[in-house]
Amino acid sequence: MRCSSTSVSHPCFCGGFADHTDRDAVVIRPGYLDTSWTKDSYTDQGIRDKIGAMHRPLPDLLNAFLDAGLTLERFAEGGAPTPTILAIRGRRTG
Repeated sequence: MRCSSTSVSHPCFCGGFADHTDRDAVVIRPGYLDTSWTKDSYTDQGIRDKIGAMHRPLPDLLNAFLDAGLTLERFAEGGAPTPTILAIRGRRTG
């Protein structure tokens, strides 16, 4: 069995659709459900606003792991007060 882990920018809170004006109450604007290449970011301190990133909503991201034949085992979020990192661990059997 092989284990695969990845950490990515949290798809719910890191795109240009995430209004971080109030860090304790992030507002998600239209655009979260769109799959697209984007340079829109909630900050100018990262890579997304400089070179861009593929945004996928959470269901699309999780389904990609399942489509790759992985059994999802663990999830974690990091960042405060709103998560900015999503970690996923999956295992391929066989």
